Amino acid sequence: MTNAPVDAPSVPTATTATWGDPFPLGLASFGISALVLATVMSGLIDAAALPAVLSLALALGFATELVAGLVHYQRGETFAGLVFTAYAGFWLSYALLVQFYGPMVGADGPAITGMFLLAWAIFSSYMLLAALRTNMTTIVIFVLLNAVFYLAALGSFLSSTWLGELAGFVLIADAAVALYASAAIIVNTTWERVVLPVP
Repeated sequence: MTNAPVDAPSVPTATTATWGDPFPLGLASFGISALVLATVMSGLIDAAALPAVLSLALALGFATELVAGLVHYQRGETFAGLVFTAYAGFWLSYALLVQFYGPMVGADGPAITGMFLLAWAIFSSYMLLAALRTNMTTIVIFVLLNAVFYLAALGSFLSSTWLGELAGFVLIADAAVALYASAAIIVNTTWERVVLPVP
């Protein structure tokens, strides 16, 4: 008499987690943070209010952009992953510079701030080159962002108030484009059709 084979216990099949599109989160995080910062840079709100910008710089500019970037990496999307994780680093370093380390610098304060901004301008320049293979909206965001960093860097090197304010107004335009793109992606997703076109 032979024993009947014993069935092995069933093992649940591993399923691949489905990640939603983090791009509208990253764009909204950037757009909101940039818009509030830009109102101070442009002179529309007094510069004394700059420390209040840091709450957005840390909570949105840093934290949620970092989340968006990491999800993009998880999805295998290197360009968007780099965009959001790198600029999350910008917002964190900017907050640290304004709140803690900048005030420690003496006469060379404008020069080191200019170098800080110039380094980000250089990074943004090659990200713009990569963005040329994406879509017009992303290209416009990077063109404007490059202008912001180069104008702000030059303004810092020259201690020029008007160049810094001009950078602020360009940043308002950049934030508006980013927020529109975020709105378009999420609205089109929920409506399951193109309501707001993204060129």
